Amino acid sequence: MTIHTMKQTSFDPPAIGDWREAAEASLKGKPLASLETPTPEGIALKPLYTADDIPEGQDERLNAIRNGIGNPDWTLLQETRETDPAKFLEKAKSALDRGNGAVVYTGGWENEADAEVLVALADLITEVPVYIRCRPDDPFLAVFGSIPEDKRRLVSGFADVDRAADLSRRFPALRTIAVDTGFLHMNGADAVTELAAAFSKAAQIAEEEDDFGAMARKLFFAFDIDTHFFTEIAKLRAFRLMFRSFAAAYGVEEPGHVPVVARTSLRTYTLADPYVNLLRSGNGAFAAALGGADAITVAPLDTLTGSTGFSERVARNVQHILKEEAHADRVLDPAGGSYYIESLTGSLYRKAWELFLEFEEQGGIAAITADGTLERMLAEKKEARIRSLAVRKESLIGTNIYADPEEEIQGQAGSKEAEGRFAEPFEQLRAALQGSKVHLIRFGSLRAVKPVADFAAGMLAVGGIRPVLSPIFETAEQALEYLGSEQAGYAILCAPADQSEETVRAVLQAKPDKTVLDAAGRFPEETASSLREAGLNGFCHRGQDILGKLSELKGILEGGTQQ
Repeated sequence: MTIHTMKQTSFDPPAIGDWREAAEASLKGKPLASLETPTPEGIALKPLYTADDIPEGQDERLNAIRNGIGNPDWTLLQETRETDPAKFLEKAKSALDRGNGAVVYTGGWENEADAEVLVALADLITEVPVYIRCRPDDPFLAVFGSIPEDKRRLVSGFADVDRAADLSRRFPALRTIAVDTGFLHMNGADAVTELAAAFSKAAQIAEEEDDFGAMARKLFFAFDIDTHFFTEIAKLRAFRLMFRSFAAAYGVEEPGHVPVVARTSLRTYTLADPYVNLLRSGNGAFAAALGGADAITVAPLDTLTGSTGFSERVARNVQHILKEEAHADRVLDPAGGSYYIESLTGSLYRKAWELFLEFEEQGGIAAITADGTLERMLAEKKEARIRSLAVRKESLIGTNIYADPEEEIQGQAGSKEAEGRFAEPFEQLRAALQGSKVHLIRFGSLRAVKPVADFAAGMLAVGGIRPVLSPIFETAEQALEYLGSEQAGYAILCAPADQSEETVRAVLQAKPDKTVLDAAGRFPEETASSLREAGLNGFCHRGQDILGKLSELKGILEGGTQQ
């Protein structure tokens, strides 16, 4: 075959039906739906997407999203954390010199600034944007009083401050109407709930304003960006569609650009293995950039215990890499047109809009907050996420899976903004169990028992426990002698599946009275019940609630009753 012949060769387009047949054949009787992945939002992610999955009105939708985003570039909003005003000024200038895009203040001054510092900061925020999130009595707000009237028009950026009407009036380019879903996010909200609640809050604000256009020019939204990469991209894209529909409901067909401030989420941050937090924040920052955020804050990897100059620099450099090396700031809506992303965007838009309308029918965000509806909804969603982590349907690397039992957890999470993290119940158990003595009693050949023992050790590592590995025994008598010599208070019996029941029964016949025994592996219900009656405490197996099992272990090691 010549090159010319190869170039002239063509193939029929693959048919989706052929793929389905091949996929079903490979599943050996399982339905094709078994390949779908459910999301917290109730969306089933399919293993394959085609053009048929793109919702109708693709061109109109892409125009709405891209007009809403406007510019692919974004502003770096890395926080400057300092309790002393003079030191804050110094650090803010240093951050700007190193690529930060604004003066960022999120509270923390312990005293009022002197006049020299106020004037210097006032001059600074007439030259670069400002982002503030603080109480209305925060001493930082005195900076705005030091800005001459003829320079107030130069002040731009975002101010998330209660009762900001005075700031709004005096600084026309400063956006002072904030819709921030961070609190909801930290308390369990999924992407659909965040979007619906955001627009319910926006509706409440719009009803209090006379001019929607004037309000929109002062409005900005703030979202936390989780580690579900594609969902977070789609969330920000769905926001643009929702805002267009929202504005149309108020008679505004071309609402213009409303900025989005994106923050990498703290709810998946962990005290254990903190360098994994850097990977989480990089994932979130990339999703925010691809989703069209106007400004991005990346949380330092050690923000839970107090960031350092090193971690703050690395967090800032995450965004520099996205801009200078990945060039994510040069392409408008790069995810647009992807069958998967477009389908997911459409699903989030529809579900969030429906939920928004439900909120409004119940009286809006204020009403569902006052009567507890929103709190109950969030509690259910958070409980479901924790449950999913407990049975390892979801992963927090270094916390509920691949944990390092040797790591010493340094400090406690001191940030109020981090309250509600998914890792908290795991960390509490780890603090109570760290260093406890647990034996793994191994039987059979090393090759056969190693996967069983490794699983049990991995579960114990979640609690900060490195188990004592016994020699590999051939008989129950050898194991019993070992248990007696070690005076083991708790042990897990690990045997290959084909020997497990027989081995467990043999050990139970003469186990020491003060030793509590579990068995690694899943047994048929009738067998499990029989083993419990024979004196076995319980089991360790895949799909088990790790939090529940470690809580039970805590009670055993503290001298509590067997479960």
